[in-house]
Amino acid sequence: MSDSLPTLLEIARTAGERASKICRAVLDGTPLSLEKGDKSPVTLADYGCQAVILREVAAAFPDHTIVAEEGSEHLKETAGDAGAKQIVELVSDNLGEEVNFDQVCAWIDHQGTGNSEYTWSIDPIDGTKGFLRREQYAVAIGIMKNNVPYAGVLACPNLPVDLNQPDGPRGVLYVAAKGQGTTRVPLDGGEATPVHTNAKADAAACRVLGSVESAHGDPSLIISMMEEAGIEGGFVRYDSQAKYGILAEGNAEIYVRPRSRPDYRENIWDHAAGVIVAEEAGGKVTDLDGKPLDFTLGNTLKENRGVLATASAEIHNFVVKGLQLAEAKN
Repeated sequence: MSDSLPTLLEIARTAGERASKICRAVLDGTPLSLEKGDKSPVTLADYGCQAVILREVAAAFPDHTIVAEEGSEHLKETAGDAGAKQIVELVSDNLGEEVNFDQVCAWIDHQGTGNSEYTWSIDPIDGTKGFLRREQYAVAIGIMKNNVPYAGVLACPNLPVDLNQPDGPRGVLYVAAKGQGTTRVPLDGGEATPVHTNAKADAAACRVLGSVESAHGDPSLIISMMEEAGIEGGFVRYDSQAKYGILAEGNAEIYVRPRSRPDYRENIWDHAAGVIVAEEAGGKVTDLDGKPLDFTLGNTLKENRGVLATASAEIHNFVVKGLQLAEAKN
């Protein structure tokens, strides 16, 4: 199949929609949480999402490289007969065809040939704890070309279509590609709408986003940065890469993710899709020191210290200075 940008986006969007249906199907029942070796939670929905995403990618672009969060080894070890049956039924219902456990595992483990200029960076459910709480989570499908974010789909099945109407319809897809801008599409049907960051926001009135889990950053540093920079727009915490989408559509101006500990490095699947969504909407994304994010060094951002996304370059410079003052004070 052609590697043209429209085709890449078509496959990514189809995969995101399928994975969103998996998430909702699981939440309509009871999520089965399976603790991983690092004590982080994973659910059958994580595995089901990765299976249907990589089935689409493998069928369309079998040679493309895959970097994804999950692997089937843990699933095979912990699911048991009941879990295996449940995930087979989940994936079969989603695809509209009968599949078996071996097929599901093979899709989960698909990695491509490693010889392509394209790499798909997949987080099947980003924000699993938010998913388990039935709050915010995202299906993150990033496409890198020569190890640089090139296109992506960020599916947020539980995010309000209009954040000003939290009791209204939920479910949003953010679709972005290099030079093509970012669009927001209601997951359950509706017109695609171009979105843009709130680049003209007054720095003092900027709204700041952070992670719900304190282990994903340092909330005290963010609050100190706001005090040093005189930012008074408020600090709101969301799970997952949904924060990139919220910034992209102008409902916040700053997203700060400090390192949770000195030796921590961000995984590329936690940011590849969100970065292209934010940047194509007009935002700027670097690490906390203002250095460009380097996706060329493997599965982690080894040479970057945290992540900072803002609505504009002007706001970005303002926040970097505020972070420097806050860190010097601490």
